[in-house]
Amino acid sequence: KPPLFGWAVWEVYRATGDLDFLREMYPAIEAFHGFWYAHRDVRGVGLCSWTEGMESGMDDGVRFLPEFAHGVRNQSTQVNALDFWSIDLNSYLYLDKRVLALAADKLGNSSAAAAWSASADALRSRLQQVFYVADSGSADSGFFQDRYMNGTAVPVQGCEGYAALFAEVASAPQAAAMARVLADERRFLANFSLPTVSRADGTTSPALDHLSALAAEIKRRMFALGKGFRAPDPTPLNEHYEPESG
Repeated sequence: KPPLFGWAVWEVYRATGDLDFLREMYPAIEAFHGFWYAHRDVRGVGLCSWTEGMESGMDDGVRFLPEFAHGVRNQSTQVNALDFWSIDLNSYLYLDKRVLALAADKLGNSSAAAAWSASADALRSRLQQVFYVADSGSADSGFFQDRYMNGTAVPVQGCEGYAALFAEVASAPQAAAMARVLADERRFLANFSLPTVSRADGTTSPALDHLSALAAEIKRRMFALGKGFRAPDPTPLNEHYEPESG
């Protein structure tokens, strides 16, 4: 499953201030972080790939259909993975580095904190360059998409790109550009929520102010249509929702 263990540990620490808990979990976060680069970096270039949709947590993702995804293998390292680097996986690994830097600082290990922080800064810059795809003919809108190992973008704009916002990988201009795409009702913004893939794919600062306004509008739409989102409505919440009707 996705490498969100470190983020979860940090959120627990933020809520509790339990330094003993953080000290106990730190080696496990570090070991799990290293696992991905040892077993999912098929080219050995510091970018990782999923092995299948189930591993990503997005089991039915369009990008994992046979028309887009194929397996590759590194004969020397014996690493198997899909033939594209994923923005969500690498965004989570960036977030992992940030957590490790913060945790090391809290634990009094300044050298480790500096090393993890430098590693995170370098990866963030790289992810911004590798995964951001500007809209054709428009410099002020774009999206974060998976990238084939041959350098071309996977032709799917899906919810994996949201991870660049969640992990704060996107620069402020990139976040604003992505917000314009997400606010486009021809592609993403539906009556109830955001879909998992752009409608346009045929598969069904001022910058930050723009993103905040979009988030508020998405929340308004979800709570207006969604059942079980407000007390005392007892309707159970579901794993999947139809983005137009809820």
